[in-house]
Amino acid sequence: MLLENVKTALEALFGNRLRSVLTLLGVVIGVFAVTTTISMGAIATAGITSELQDFGSQSLFVVVDFDNPQAQRFNDDDIEALSRLPIDILQQQSTGGEIRFEEESSSISLNGTTANAAEVDRTLELDRGRYFSQADEKNAAPVIVLSSDASQELFGDTVDPVGKEVAVSFGDGSRVFYTVIGVKKRIGGALGAFANDVSGDIPLTTFYNDVPGVTRGEYDFLPITIDLDRNANDIEAQVRAILDRRRGSDTYTIQTIEGALSLFNTITRILQAVLGGIGAISLLVGGIGILNIMLVSVTERTREIGLRKALGAKRGTILQQFLIEAVVLTVIGGLIGVLLSIGVLYLIVAAVPFLDRVIISPAVILMAFGVSVITGVIFGVWPASRAANLSPIEALRYE
Repeated sequence: MLLENVKTALEALFGNRLRSVLTLLGVVIGVFAVTTTISMGAIATAGITSELQDFGSQSLFVVVDFDNPQAQRFNDDDIEALSRLPIDILQQQSTGGEIRFEEESSSISLNGTTANAAEVDRTLELDRGRYFSQADEKNAAPVIVLSSDASQELFGDTVDPVGKEVAVSFGDGSRVFYTVIGVKKRIGGALGAFANDVSGDIPLTTFYNDVPGVTRGEYDFLPITIDLDRNANDIEAQVRAILDRRRGSDTYTIQTIEGALSLFNTITRILQAVLGGIGAISLLVGGIGILNIMLVSVTERTREIGLRKALGAKRGTILQQFLIEAVVLTVIGGLIGVLLSIGVLYLIVAAVPFLDRVIISPAVILMAFGVSVITGVIFGVWPASRAANLSPIEALRYE
């Protein structure tokens, strides 16, 4: 009897193809939205987490808390105290300016740093040329290493920047000239969206000589790289202990990759909940569509119901028939929604460079599929019950 009811339900659905397809749309969209949003959150989290951990799992970024009026910039004595730990500290200062080559110009972030920047900053790789040396730093050489974006802005794809002279102007009207000795590689993946900019690195000693209004030996932030064989949490605690003793705990903040990942995961979960809620609303709309179509179906087949009951069909049999019809609708819609979601996820992963794999949790598919079936049951009960409660005599006399 169950198989017969399933067969009857399919015949009824295929007998009204257009109506059935329109009814399915709400369920398809709902299941697709729920499956895609939750899976997309997992895929993005895995991709970005992997990428960030590859370059920064052993990194700290110590920043002066300028919200505290008592906070002072870091100095060389702070760096010397921290240098006793198994870490590398990048001494760096930054300022803004305008860089020009012939007729091309652009705003630039100019960074004064030390020759060991390539060792401390794991994202720094050169596309051409070289980084400045300790000798360049000692002699305050007028050399600059451009970011990929800065090179593109000034020289495009046809001119080799290495060896060319560029001019950098500052807010007070002063201007200095630097020789380009290298160009950094563009940072790819998710990190590149935040790290790539129009910037240039010059020796810190050159920065002190050329940039107006800079205090020698003071720093707004300290990028720190921890030795890979050390425990990052232990080193962070030691950094805090040294800075608390020297400066006070409320004068600085420490930013870590783990903190950034925690914030990203929180945002992802919120977006998943919001978009999943939108998908749930679509399922609700689809459920109302099923309710409507099943009520129409009961009305259209009133005489059929009367005939079946007159021939001995029990109330449970009629109830089962129309309930199965509603569930079959949602099962088909759920299946289509899941398959569409899987196809779209594969396309997204193929198109976005930093997403390296498709993650589709069986639990998510079962949840979306289960919710669609439950929707069919909930919204199919009333029409099915209405059909089952019809009087055979009244149903047969229905026109």
